[in-house]
Amino acid sequence: MNLTAQVGVIGPGLTLDRRAALVSAARSRGVTTRVDEELAAARQRLETLEVSTPEASLEAAKRRVAATESTLEAKRERVAMLRGRMQEATDEGVAAEYQNAIRALSELETEHAAARERLAEVRGRARSARDTRERRLQLEDRIANLERTAREECIGKIRPRVDEAMLDVPGSSADSFTAADPVTAALAVVHVGRVHTPVVLACRRFPDAAAAESWLAAPVVRL
Repeated sequence: MNLTAQVGVIGPGLTLDRRAALVSAARSRGVTTRVDEELAAARQRLETLEVSTPEASLEAAKRRVAATESTLEAKRERVAMLRGRMQEATDEGVAAEYQNAIRALSELETEHAAARERLAEVRGRARSARDTRERRLQLEDRIANLERTAREECIGKIRPRVDEAMLDVPGSSADSFTAADPVTAALAVVHVGRVHTPVVLACRRFPDAAAAESWLAAPVVRL
C-alpha cells in the first residue's frame, strides 16, 4: 500500500495504522530488505499455481463404473446361459439370440473399459488439484512469513528517522511515534516519507499551505 493511501487526508478523527504507515514511508524512500527478492519470486510462483476444477465429478465417474460393472455381470450370465441352451438345442432362434447377446456384451465391455479409464483420469486430475492446493497453501504461508519479515525490517530502518522527526512536528510535544496522537504521527510519516500527490490537511498545525509544504516536503491542499 502506498503512503498516500495511509496519510492522504490528515485531520481530527484520523485512524492511522501506524505499522502500515511506517512500512509505506520506508518503501517510499526506497528502503529494501534482505527478503525482497525471495518474496517477489514466491509471489511469482504463486501466480503460476492455478488450481484446476475437475470437469467431471469423481463420484459420478465412480457411479458410472459401478453401473456398467453391474450390468456387465448380468450380460455375462445371459451369454453363458444362452451358450448352454444353444449346445442342447438346434433352434436357430437360440443361436441368433446368443449372437445378439455376445454383441451386447462386447459393447458393454467397451463402455465399461471407457468408464474405468475415465475414472482413472478424473482421479488423476483430482489428485493433481489437491497437490496444487497443498503447494499453494505452503507457498502462501511462506509469503506471509516473508512479508512479516520485510515489514519488520522496513519498520526497523525507518522508525529512528520518524522518532527524530517527532521532535519537530508543529503543535506537538510528543517525543516518540508511539506516544504521538494520530495527526502528529501522520505528519511525521509524511515528513520522512515521499509523497507525490497532494496531502489534504484538515488540521491547523501550519500557518499556511506554503509552510505546510515546506515542512512536509509534499504538495498540500489545506482545508
